[in-house]
Amino acid sequence: MLIGSPPPSASAETAGTTLWEARWQHVRLVPRDGGGANGHPVNLAKADIRNGLAQLRLDSGNGEPVEMLTADERAFVAEQLSKALAKAGPDQDVSIATIGMRKTILGLNEPRLTTLRAFMGTDGLNLIVGEALSEPPNDTGTYQKVDPRLVSFQEGRRSAPAKAEARWKILAADKSAVTLRRSDWAAIPATAMAVPEPGSEEAQKQAQGQMEQMQQQMRQMQQQMQQPQKPAAAPAAPPAAPPPAVEDRLRTLDQLKAKGLISQKEYAAKRRQIIDSF
Repeated sequence: MLIGSPPPSASAETAGTTLWEARWQHVRLVPRDGGGANGHPVNLAKADIRNGLAQLRLDSGNGEPVEMLTADERAFVAEQLSKALAKAGPDQDVSIATIGMRKTILGLNEPRLTTLRAFMGTDGLNLIVGEALSEPPNDTGTYQKVDPRLVSFQEGRRSAPAKAEARWKILAADKSAVTLRRSDWAAIPATAMAVPEPGSEEAQKQAQGQMEQMQQQMRQMQQQMQQPQKPAAAPAAPPAAPPPAVEDRLRTLDQLKAKGLISQKEYAAKRRQIIDSF
């Protein structure tokens, strides 16, 4: 991520004001383009925003869908958006342009630009994409640099979808609570922002807790299977709580894998362990 200038003072942060800028990237407060008043200012944690962004994909029609934003972009956008939403008024949206490194057909990493309009609505954090996976202007090594003020990028808008020639569309991760309002517009509710970003420390802790619970259930079942039977004449002991069904543990394991909380190797090993114990 490029290093930009520090944001201006709070007194200068009014509608249409740039809060952060670095070459082709920016974070700005812009006038709301229609619709009802936004739920601004609002305090959203960076981690919650990252969780929501991690559930968005882009389908360009060329192979498998890709993450809408790279991990570095999600960290950048979450930090900047958290600050901007806390400063925005009900008649302001947040405009963001971000650049991330993407692998091309030749396997090389090249910069790709994405523009977003963000605002808080009654249905959660709304994101409208203007441009996605676009090539930013390249004037590296040239004598005359391109003035960023002379370059305009397509911005997401409530009133009209992304330009007709755009061949991409937003998708949501499997079993996500994200609502897709348009091919370029997604709404992320609080329930979606509560799902940990795959690979994050929170996700790893959650996966570890679920794995420990599953192992405890397996030990409980094995102990009950090894207990000797009581003589027929002896008073019957209170029945122990039945062990969870094998199907339930396999279903839980499938959910962990679907959410990306465990690897394929861990999934295969734990599945074999459950089946063998039964």
